[in-house]
Amino acid sequence: MQVLRDPQIISGFIFEDPVDELPGLTHCGEALCCRGHSLPPHAHPGFEFLYLSHGTAHWQDRRGRHRQEAGDLFVAFPGEPHGTGPGSNGENQHVWVGLRLERFGPDGRRLARELRASGARLIPACQELEPVLRAIVGQVMTLRRRRPEATRALIGAFVALARQRLATLGDVPRAALPYSLPVQRALAYMKRHLDRRVPLRDMAGAATVRSVPHFCARFRREVGISPAAYHAHLRLEAAREMLQQPAFDVTSAALQFGFSSSQHFSTAFRRAFGLSPREARRPGVDQTKHRALAPCRRRPLRRQRRA
Repeated sequence: MQVLRDPQIISGFIFEDPVDELPGLTHCGEALCCRGHSLPPHAHPGFEFLYLSHGTAHWQDRRGRHRQEAGDLFVAFPGEPHGTGPGSNGENQHVWVGLRLERFGPDGRRLARELRASGARLIPACQELEPVLRAIVGQVMTLRRRRPEATRALIGAFVALARQRLATLGDVPRAALPYSLPVQRALAYMKRHLDRRVPLRDMAGAATVRSVPHFCARFRREVGISPAAYHAHLRLEAAREMLQQPAFDVTSAALQFGFSSSQHFSTAFRRAFGLSPREARRPGVDQTKHRALAPCRRRPLRRQRRA
């Protein structure tokens, strides 16, 4: 293992030819880079897959300059020089794995052919690849028995997922997604934590945004309401669904979704839906007439009137 010692790198390491039994795994590593990070052009004998888990980065190769956002996978082709290009990157964190794909069976060879045919250098929204790449690096670092078999299995999983993502590359353009990737991460985090109020710093951390004020401003700009209000909206919606089940009462719903008391819950519920929780439980109440206000989408700027 080589520890990366550079004023532009907060922490990082790289393994060259890490597993003797797997010559197709050429290198792997991870780095947390500070603002101003730059990397001169270099090349590898196989494909390099670089996943960005935090921040943004720019990469330059023979096909031009590519902007990578958190969740994206950058692909460097064998023997092709690549680096940050002119300028520098902001603070970012990334993990990478180098593979001679032709040495990993029919699926590896298929992925190599598909990458060359598509010419794809940047594959967006590959969050499902991050844990697999980190598991590969984790296996390289360990001295456990059967390390080569476990590492090969993880590489096989990575190849299958990369082929799947590559096959759907043109299905959903980035511009068609309703929210940016940081906001989508925050929304997913909120939905996993409906049992309590979540601090804004935790939401910002899940979104991988540099500060809480920046996160709140971005969330409100895209969604139309504050993060706290949106999370309360989700908790109230979930509580209303629970109240439709006879086994649950108002107090249990309030406690289940993190409200301090049944009175606090009832006040918020009435403000959102226009009726009390007990009224919502009555048979025959049309729930479609009582809906919480949906979060606003990003509004277009108004045109200024001509003088």
